[in-house]
Amino acid sequence: MRYSALLLGSIGVLADTFELQRCAFNAAFATHDLDWTWSPEAYADLSRVIGGRGRIQHYADAQEQEVDVSAIYDSKIDAFGKAMEDGVRLRRGISDLIAEARRCEIRIALVSTEDKRQVALILRALGRDLDPSVFDYIGDGSKAARPKPEPAIYRDALRALDMDADDALAIEDTPEGAASAIDAGIDTFAYPGPAMQERTFEGVIGTGSPSLDLLHSEEQTA
Repeated sequence: MRYSALLLGSIGVLADTFELQRCAFNAAFATHDLDWTWSPEAYADLSRVIGGRGRIQHYADAQEQEVDVSAIYDSKIDAFGKAMEDGVRLRRGISDLIAEARRCEIRIALVSTEDKRQVALILRALGRDLDPSVFDYIGDGSKAARPKPEPAIYRDALRALDMDADDALAIEDTPEGAASAIDAGIDTFAYPGPAMQERTFEGVIGTGSPSLDLLHSEEQTA
């Protein structure tokens, strides 16, 4: 086998939640009487800022407004949870990739730096497609000294799995996430979400929809 660990880098690798996230932010803004509305284009651009709190603070600074970032973010988490009450589905290829990793006794990790509540929400919403017990490690923001694109969360995952970087493959959906894994010395495959299709992923071993061959071959290209 080429790899001994499969590191799924974010909840966005697992499921396409872009529109659910965007609408949850807008619902939170309305709850707090803010005249803010993030369009798909605006939210795609704001996705360059890692973390929901960071995006809110970044936008508030740009608007020269003082807001209670934590309260708004808490409302966003509540709205996101309500939006996923009917569940969400795994992205194409992820279920097969996880199944192949398990068949080959490859360790599996979710290497997210999202809020712990948000990670729990997405795993619950994926219940029909994914048993969280498949993960040997589940990361969240509390486990990283610094958010992506810093490599801290990947280094924590490698320590927890007792793996060297050379033994692991990361799948990431944003250039910032990919940079985090690459900086940790991990081979990284880019699986862009809908809003990331036009962005450049530097240093990855391939880009596109992941196939089972990815776990066995040296590299894969789109």
